[in-house]
Amino acid sequence: MQPVVSVIIPTYNREKYIQKALDSVLAQTYQRFEIVVVDDGSTDSTRTMISAYKESVHYLYQENQGISKARNAGIRNCHGDYIAFLDSDDYWLPEKTELQIALLQKHPEYGMAASRCASVRLDGSFREKNRPGTSGWVLENLFQANFIRTSAAIIRRECFDRVGLFDEELKECEEYDLWLRIAAHYPVGFINRSLAVYVDNAEGVSIDSLSGRLYRLKVLEKEYLKRKIPSKMYGKRIANTCHYIGRHYLAKGDRAMGRNYLIKAQRLNPLYIKNILYLGLSLVI
Repeated sequence: MQPVVSVIIPTYNREKYIQKALDSVLAQTYQRFEIVVVDDGSTDSTRTMISAYKESVHYLYQENQGISKARNAGIRNCHGDYIAFLDSDDYWLPEKTELQIALLQKHPEYGMAASRCASVRLDGSFREKNRPGTSGWVLENLFQANFIRTSAAIIRRECFDRVGLFDEELKECEEYDLWLRIAAHYPVGFINRSLAVYVDNAEGVSIDSLSGRLYRLKVLEKEYLKRKIPSKMYGKRIANTCHYIGRHYLAKGDRAMGRNYLIKAQRLNPLYIKNILYLGLSLVI
């Protein structure tokens, strides 16, 4: 039977986590799916662990090339009309696929469907509700703050033909970039119920790091967003991102680079009081 949903799971040295991810897919109440695991050059026992699932999993191996290329390889080698992503250290709740497919079938205009995520912190504590979202034409909402986790998204295959795959030049924020491109062309469905669980991982990437914020700025400054986002909103969001990049550089002791970003933030948002304070601080420390 032709799968309706292709579940793409990129992985790299996640032997301790991927079994829970796979089992959560196999336990879905909606069963018309295929699982494609793209192993991005693991050196641990990931391959051996996945082999135990036999024909339940289509396994692809590639030399380590990064998360965007791994997900794109999965997209190119799957067969479903809908494509879902699951990071190999996250997992799904049983009704996730069923509820999202029902939403997409009810609203054929939606390019993608997402849901809220719960999260498990490093100390083992469970957070039931992360950032809420909204349905419809959400580009402006999404531009102001990303409310979609990768493991909570299902996308119509046709979207990739229109907006392209993951940007392989981005080492971080690649999923945010894709959501924005989709939201620029399609309305989006959102279920304000936690249907996926994000696991905080000490080996994972922090979007609040200097590197994460620099990649976010690269995403937000793409030319099409300058045309589609109201100028005042655009300036405030870019200014806020530059402000925190500037603070990161100051914390690292690079006053010149920090000052450059703080000056850029002030030019974009002249009434940014917090930025004025840090800009002044950059001149005296």
